[in-house]
Amino acid sequence: MKLLDATKYDRLREAIHTNASLTEINEGQAEEQVCVGTKTPLRLPEYPSMNDRIIHDWQLYAGRYDSRTVDAHLASMRDFEDFFEGQCFSLTKDRDVGKYRKWLLEKGELPREAGGFSASTIRHRASHLAAFFKWLGKQDGYRRLSANLFEYFALPRQKMARVLARPDKMYPSIDEALTMIQSMPTITRTQRRDRAIVAGAFVTGLRAAALSTMRLKHIDCVAKTAVQDARDMRAKNGKSFVIRWFPVPEAFHDVVASWKEELAKDGFESDDALFPDAKYLLRLKVGTDPVPTLQTNGVVNRAFRIASTGLGKSFSPHSARHCLKALGDKLCTRAEERKAWSLNLGHESVVVTDTHYGKMTDGTRLQVLGSLKEVERTSDDEKELLLKYFFHALVPGSPEYKAARILVRKREAALDDDVLE
Repeated sequence: MKLLDATKYDRLREAIHTNASLTEINEGQAEEQVCVGTKTPLRLPEYPSMNDRIIHDWQLYAGRYDSRTVDAHLASMRDFEDFFEGQCFSLTKDRDVGKYRKWLLEKGELPREAGGFSASTIRHRASHLAAFFKWLGKQDGYRRLSANLFEYFALPRQKMARVLARPDKMYPSIDEALTMIQSMPTITRTQRRDRAIVAGAFVTGLRAAALSTMRLKHIDCVAKTAVQDARDMRAKNGKSFVIRWFPVPEAFHDVVASWKEELAKDGFESDDALFPDAKYLLRLKVGTDPVPTLQTNGVVNRAFRIASTGLGKSFSPHSARHCLKALGDKLCTRAEERKAWSLNLGHESVVVTDTHYGKMTDGTRLQVLGSLKEVERTSDDEKELLLKYFFHALVPGSPEYKAARILVRKREAALDDDVLE
């Protein structure tokens, strides 16, 4: 693995400084996200670095990770380096990490317009650097670093509770998602492609990068399955697996199936892109070479912006995965079902799904609790008394008979209330 080439480094620096998208000329290269934080601009050093060799070694170590994950970690390393004006990592002391951590937390207390950092940026920056210095302490030439240096990046809990509270993740309900695809225009082929992209995200749960690189062969509308194939697709951490279409309303399935059928009628084959660049949609397929897939996620991002405009919101492609997780919380009643749902989202553990996806917002929590009513419990003695009553085993007029009648009236009243509601 090589160090970042000059072009990529310059593009990354510009995007980090401006918090903008990497925009190219044609549609297939539009709006590639850097993924190095949320909305907080990061800094890269403006001078030659004494740490390039060890950073190169770390890149070799991190080759198993997705390239965007590596870029995010690199940005954090360079920002730490820039903070100490290019100081060699081998000279880092505990007090240096404490000083940097204090600066991060102070940035979290500032408003965005004054250069403040978001909660996500601070958490990721500290996490990235802790992982890097933990690795660094085991490398030749760096073993003199404090063995617990990485622990100094841990953020204080009290500060986190006050300054770094996580904002609610914005994601649509399944009903809002249905409204999204139903409201999208379908006059042109490009518009129908965009609608199929949004529907496909809710049907398969695939990330934007994987959706952008799907081919017709990756989706089976008869078996209602999809494949994330890391050999052909931009798959996170190079993971391949088979997906069973999620049990969303049939309207989502119909949109995806009709789009694939439309392409097949115009000569598109299994190796052709399922969501090609607009220039390949303006005419029938020509030649035998496969239609290439999109080079970036820009088309997917734009399709979601168009879809959510009618709701007066702005949902990202990743919001579809949060929506599906929340749907799973409603539909899955057994541990086995929750595990299967999590695996279908591409997660090895249910813990990952529960920790990072579809968390209940405060508004939803209050609404659910407000709709609950106290459930009257029936003791084992009362159940036995009710059974004796219905089997006519009680003497009319006896205390037991009267107690059973009172219980029956209460149960009948509760049932009547449920019917009225």
